[in-house]
Amino acid sequence: MTTTPFRKLLQANLLAIISLLIALASLSYNTWRNDATEQNRNQRAAGFALLQELAALQLLVDHLTYSDDHQKGDAIAGWTRVVFIGDLAHLTSPKVADGARDLRTRWSTEVGRLDSGEEANKTMSRSIESLRQETLQTLAGLR
Repeated sequence: MTTTPFRKLLQANLLAIISLLIALASLSYNTWRNDATEQNRNQRAAGFALLQELAALQLLVDHLTYSDDHQKGDAIAGWTRVVFIGDLAHLTSPKVADGARDLRTRWSTEVGRLDSGEEANKTMSRSIESLRQETLQTLAGLR
């Protein structure tokens, strides 16, 4: 029985080995790219929903301050929006999640004063705008 040296086996099968390595590298890259694309899609969808909720919260804050129609400006609905904003923020970026926590803190402080003065409205509006800008920056950074 003759043994074929390893070097000759390698030379005889070099094309097959290279093809296998290229196939494995391509499969790995494709899997990574699909995961990154899905994560970006999720962040993008959460970011757009977050922007919509921030706009609705701003409208509610303005109704609480400037409108006599309490059906349009309900603090309980505001709490629901603020909690939902926090949930959406966790799907985007850590900075947006931090901004949502700040928004919730400000909301808990200012909600009782929204109907009695403009200062609480301005504070909430600044917080909403800050989170809106951070969300837009996060969305712009997606690839």
